[in-house]
Amino acid sequence: MVEIDTRSFGVSRVFSVAKGVEVALASLPTMDHIAHSSPRTAHAAPSRSPTWAQPSADGSRVYVACNKSNEILEIDVDRWALARRFPAAEGVYNLAVTHDGQLLLATNKRGQSVSVFELTAGKEAARIATKRRIVHGVVVSPDDRYAFVSVEGIGSQPGTVEVIDLRTRAVVAAADVGQMAGGIDFWKTEGGH
Repeated sequence: MVEIDTRSFGVSRVFSVAKGVEVALASLPTMDHIAHSSPRTAHAAPSRSPTWAQPSADGSRVYVACNKSNEILEIDVDRWALARRFPAAEGVYNLAVTHDGQLLLATNKRGQSVSVFELTAGKEAARIATKRRIVHGVVVSPDDRYAFVSVEGIGSQPGTVEVIDLRTRAVVAAADVGQMAGGIDFWKTEGGH
C-alpha cells in the first residue's frame, strides 16, 4: 500500500501487505528487490492480491481487501502498522465504510455476496447474496441507510446495481445498467438532486 503526498505527488509512506510481512517499508520495492528477496518474502508477496484500500470514516485506519487470501487488513494510519485482520468471504474485492464509522461493507467477487462487518467487534454481522454473479463496487448513501452495489454480469448479461437496506440487511431494489458494471459512487449536484 502506498500513501501519496497530494502536495508534492510523491510517495510519502509504503506498507507491505504481503502475507507474514505486514510492515512499513522504507521505500517502494523494485522488481529486482522482489526477485532477490528471501524465499519467504518472494513467495508471500503475490499471495494476498490486494484489490481495494478504504479509509475509515475518521481517517485513522485503512482497510485493505485481499482478494486471493479472503481477508481484510486494518492498518493503523498513525502507527503505520497492522492493527487487525478480518476473515472475509471468497474473493473480497471492494470496500466501503458508513459515514458514522460503524459498518464496513465488502463485495465478494467470487462469493456472489456482500458482507457487512461491525467495526467495533471486527466481525462479519451479515452476508447478503446478490441476484447476479461477479459483484464489483459498493458505495454507501450519505444517510448510511443503503448500500449500492455494482454487479458486472456475465457474457451478454447487463450489469446490475443492487440496493441493500442496511437496517434490514436485505436487497430491496435492483436496476439493470450497461454490461460490465464496475465502480460506483454518489454524485451530489447543486441543490441536492
